[in-house]
Amino acid sequence: RDEGPPKEIQDVRDNSKDGEYWEAMTRIIPQRNLKLWDALGAALLEYHKVLTRRSELFSEATALQRQNS
Repeated sequence: RDEGPPKEIQDVRDNSKDGEYWEAMTRIIPQRNLKLWDALGAALLEYHKVLTRRSELFSEATALQRQNS
């Protein structure tokens, strides 16, 4: 058993380029792709509205058919 003074472990990390790294991470996905995804997201929301309205109209039509029978 070694009973000498405890060895100090210096885990010093060079963080001088951390800011540069994280700044680069904000540009990892090209702006063009982000704009495309935003447009697709908006289009999908509109499509969802259309499908929801269509479902409501279908339910109304089914109810009217039952009344008319």
